[in-house]
Amino acid sequence: MTHGWIILDKPEGITSTKAGSLVKRLFKQKKLGHAGTLDPFASGILPLALGEATKVMPYVMSDTKEYEFEITFGEERDTGDLEGQATATCATMPAEDKVQSVLPQFTGQITQIPPKYSALRINGERAYELARRGETIEMKSRQVMIHELNLLKTYENKAYLRVLCGTGTYVRTLGQDIARAVGSLGYLSILRRTKVGRFSLKDSIKLDILKNSDCMNNADDYVLPIRAVLDDIPAVSVCEQQAAYIRQGRSIDLPGFSGTVLVLENDVELALCEGDGKILHPKRVFNL
Repeated sequence: MTHGWIILDKPEGITSTKAGSLVKRLFKQKKLGHAGTLDPFASGILPLALGEATKVMPYVMSDTKEYEFEITFGEERDTGDLEGQATATCATMPAEDKVQSVLPQFTGQITQIPPKYSALRINGERAYELARRGETIEMKSRQVMIHELNLLKTYENKAYLRVLCGTGTYVRTLGQDIARAVGSLGYLSILRRTKVGRFSLKDSIKLDILKNSDCMNNADDYVLPIRAVLDDIPAVSVCEQQAAYIRQGRSIDLPGFSGTVLVLENDVELALCEGDGKILHPKRVFNL
């Protein structure tokens, strides 16, 4: 098995699950997880954890994300994006300076009401499943963080923007709320994720390239190590005996470390441990 990360540039038109399944089959993997989904109409960065890298997925899920997105004004749709059905229309097309003027309202900590067509669970069921059945859903508001929000350009009845945001942000809702704030209606017609944590498009590979047989002959060239998502965690190397103890789930005496520590043996990821200043306690052991 391969253990590490593939940073996929997911194409439009397929689900994150489908993209992950294709990579899983290409790499003949038993375990694969994707760190944060993308809607089918969206494209861009989709970090895929192969093998034992699935044990460190939470470190990616909590990272900030960057998106570029296009709002089309004049119509609102039930899903908030181009795949939905129109629910209302208007003739108001905002000028560039009007769009620019409302962006400070959506910077910092803001309140959002997640879309009905989302993967949030309500009484054990996905919200989108209830919405598709026509059931009435009450979506509760939540606080999200918008670190940066910039207008890149406007053209025709559209605006193209960039956002750097915290986990849990719905860009579809952001686009809809911006359109309402300028006195119009709108939906997302383009959504592209350009960064997830430390990963950006320069780290990614397109699915079509990955499916190429010549590429798969050198597949390991495209796999980043497990530690690629653990850059901000201290690392320490241990001897053979200490490594044996950790593999058995036993704590080891190693003073000077507090909090989460990445333990290496011969420069290979061994485990994530929790230090109390005197002892390291194994929390996630990698079976490499």
